[in-house]
Amino acid sequence: MNYTFKVYSFFNLLMCLLVWITLIGGCLMISNGSVLMEADLLSSSILNLNIPFMVDMYSAIFSITVIMISGCVMYYNGFYMDSEVFYSRFCKLVLLFVLSMFFLIMIPNLLGLMIGWDGLGITSYLLVIYYQDKRSLGSGTLTVLSNRVGDVLFFIAIALCSSLSSWSFLDISMGWYISGLCGVIIVGCMTKSAQMPFSAWLPAAMAAPSPVSALVHSSTLVTAGVYVLVRFSGSIHSGWYLFLGVVSSLTMFMSAISAVFEPDVKKVVALSTLSQLGVMMLALSAGAISVASFSLMGFPFLSGFFSKDLVIESFLSGGISMVLCLMVVLSTCLTGVYSGLLVLSVTSSSMSNSYMGSMNSTSYITFPCSILGVGALGGGYFMQTTVLDFNTVFSLYGNMKMIPFLCFITGVVTVIFYSLSLLGMSYNVVNAHFNSKGLELYYDMAAKMWFMPPLSSDMFSTQVLSLSGDMKSVVEDGYLEYSFGSDSVWKVGNQVSSFYMNTQSDYLGLSFIKGFIFLLSVILMFMSVSM
Repeated sequence: MNYTFKVYSFFNLLMCLLVWITLIGGCLMISNGSVLMEADLLSSSILNLNIPFMVDMYSAIFSITVIMISGCVMYYNGFYMDSEVFYSRFCKLVLLFVLSMFFLIMIPNLLGLMIGWDGLGITSYLLVIYYQDKRSLGSGTLTVLSNRVGDVLFFIAIALCSSLSSWSFLDISMGWYISGLCGVIIVGCMTKSAQMPFSAWLPAAMAAPSPVSALVHSSTLVTAGVYVLVRFSGSIHSGWYLFLGVVSSLTMFMSAISAVFEPDVKKVVALSTLSQLGVMMLALSAGAISVASFSLMGFPFLSGFFSKDLVIESFLSGGISMVLCLMVVLSTCLTGVYSGLLVLSVTSSSMSNSYMGSMNSTSYITFPCSILGVGALGGGYFMQTTVLDFNTVFSLYGNMKMIPFLCFITGVVTVIFYSLSLLGMSYNVVNAHFNSKGLELYYDMAAKMWFMPPLSSDMFSTQVLSLSGDMKSVVEDGYLEYSFGSDSVWKVGNQVSSFYMNTQSDYLGLSFIKGFIFLLSVILMFMSVSM
């Protein structure tokens, strides 16, 4: 079956939506305002039910990014999923995912946000298990259980907001009660953005098809938690910013070390995504909300010139602990290392295990790369000059100002020495050399993300499944079945019918006597009246 027409139609639809939102977003960016629309579902004297939609600078920017990446990925599907039998089913799942993202972006309250939040969890799970093999099912189970923790926390946040008589972001202000509410939301967003200790599901989710990994787990889904925190940034207490700084620093450091020792290209991309999510959370912890939202754009290389330096400088100038600052600097150095190793593993014949070098350049590959390349080349400068104000001055010493540049040089030099060490021996020989030096445990720890996958699967997912099984056997199959099940209803009905049968048989004679006395009384009364 020829799916070219379907791919082109879907791509044209996304491009039309992109132009529409770009026009609206451009008008809003110039005026720096927002538009709030409400769809009334039910209006009465007792209950008013409506769904609000808000379009402002952040929602317009993120919507443009989601549509652009979705269009490019769907266009690439024409090449990658060409021989797929259920191609239309796959496209519908991707479309449901994009629709859930729009609900998450546009709705400014928690109750409506749960529509998009749960939609993202369900569609991402279905996309991860798309291949229906053992690895995909295991990865999907870990993904959905990790994300369900965030779903439960958001339900708790909705219950807490009920006492405020409003679920809107705009009505939430500072206070001790709001601090606890924001704590619940922050931990819930950590699960969706794969921050420690919920980091194991993101590399495992790479078992999905490559277009899904590019769209869902490397650009849009994982940034949903950051976007929600940007919306709640005005209500977050300063103590939670310190908590975010610690968690994001640990996530950056752990994922950067794991990416250096990971030979699989897809997992390196997942770990690099995890590291950059830590950078976004780091920007939030430093109070740089605009910088964090700008990082959501996903423009590589040149966008870092405008945002990543500001993230590091704002964190270093905030008077944070020296240990956290050291972890951030080391993570930045390791970012340069694994980025260079990723390029080396793709281009070098001795390290590459894929067929990328022999792949024919078709329009399905070159056209999406060209669109994303234009955004990469001009997006950073455009966003800096027209939308976001990054003309912030930080008071740093000269040596501290050179830290980002020194981190870049360190990464480049490390990759050069590593590439020179590969001359004359293969990548597997180098790994054997490291293992022969007694670094097996360290390598195993780094490659397994500080043993996060075993901890998440054995101590978290397995325990949750075991607890749910026990609750089912005790509650559903036990107490509820005994008290309210079909067998219990039959037993109760049998006892009730037996009671009435016994009552009728035991008191049948008494009933006749009562009836006889009643009739006799009526006859006597009639005779007395007649006389």
